[in-house]
Amino acid sequence: MTSLSQQCNPRANVFLMVNLGCEMLYVIDQRLKAQQICEEKSTQVIHDVTVVLLEPKFIDSLIVGSTHNNSQLLTVDHCKYMLNDIATSSIMRLDKSSMDKLWNLMTMIYKWQLYISKNPQDLLDITFRHLDAISRLRPDAQRTMLVDFTKNVLLDFWNVLSDDGQWGVYQTNKAWLQCFNTKISLLIRLGFQSLDGTFVRAVEASYYKEFVESVGENVYVKSVENAETLRKETTRQNVDPLAELLNLPQNDNEDLQPIDAHSFQKQFEQNLQQCNILFFDLDVNEATTTNSGGVERKHAPDTVEKDFASDSDFVGAIGSSEILPDSSSMLAPKRRAQGEFVQLPAVYNRNADGGRAGALGLNRDLLDLYSQIL
Repeated sequence: MTSLSQQCNPRANVFLMVNLGCEMLYVIDQRLKAQQICEEKSTQVIHDVTVVLLEPKFIDSLIVGSTHNNSQLLTVDHCKYMLNDIATSSIMRLDKSSMDKLWNLMTMIYKWQLYISKNPQDLLDITFRHLDAISRLRPDAQRTMLVDFTKNVLLDFWNVLSDDGQWGVYQTNKAWLQCFNTKISLLIRLGFQSLDGTFVRAVEASYYKEFVESVGENVYVKSVENAETLRKETTRQNVDPLAELLNLPQNDNEDLQPIDAHSFQKQFEQNLQQCNILFFDLDVNEATTTNSGGVERKHAPDTVEKDFASDSDFVGAIGSSEILPDSSSMLAPKRRAQGEFVQLPAVYNRNADGGRAGALGLNRDLLDLYSQIL
């Protein structure tokens, strides 16, 4: 059980100010972008606020003041007053309502960060990630030097503390934030906060681990990146089935290849033959039926062309596209109407040497007769 003295360790003052101040810069930068403030003024605001927040004399006063025997932990009002002065140290001005909203965001985001932390080392990691993130907002040489100086000072201050002292600073930061219980729409939207204001430690969403592992970074930028990633994944899931049906490449790095006309035509014909099985009333789907010796024989349409090509008598006589009149159509119309099978004339049958009956098969005698007439 943490003692009351550990929860009121004044050496936590510098960590409270630096971490809350960095969260304040995150919000200010986000609002400058949302309101489309020109780049020059936005850079000036971020620069001026950072310079005042990380002023070496200010950081040193927080550290030295917390080591005195009569030092005290900063109150909420005192901390809010100083951060309000820092936020308005540039050309930016905030009314009371805006400052209250800014304060709620600062405190609740920092409280959530400490809520998912586990040990004092996490506090130092969160602080360093805060400092690294604000140095990337709008980089310049002066602010980079200030960030490096602050990190070195805080690291020296942290290493001097004993294990109990580090634990006391860590617990003091967490206890100091317990009085805040504001509902933040960003945390609720991410699933990190319930509607009653309590935090959710374990979230099933895949992105939860990413936020935990990088706790202290700019949560506003990270949430936008996460939303964009989810949007792309959702779009890809919707497009992939359509791309599969259209036989389109689904890999973003795969280039679209030109369509080969010959291959496309061949594939189209094959697909058309397969689709024809849906229309049973078409002749192309039925085998040709003949009768030889009282036995019905069926021949699939895809073998007709092969039979024609192998019949040298037929090919030598007439073109393959010419069709002779079917004399059987004139025979026994009454029996045809009744659905009875009609025997084809012998002239349309091949020789009885084991060959199949063909609708256009001609014997040698008939061909000789045609040649004499012509």
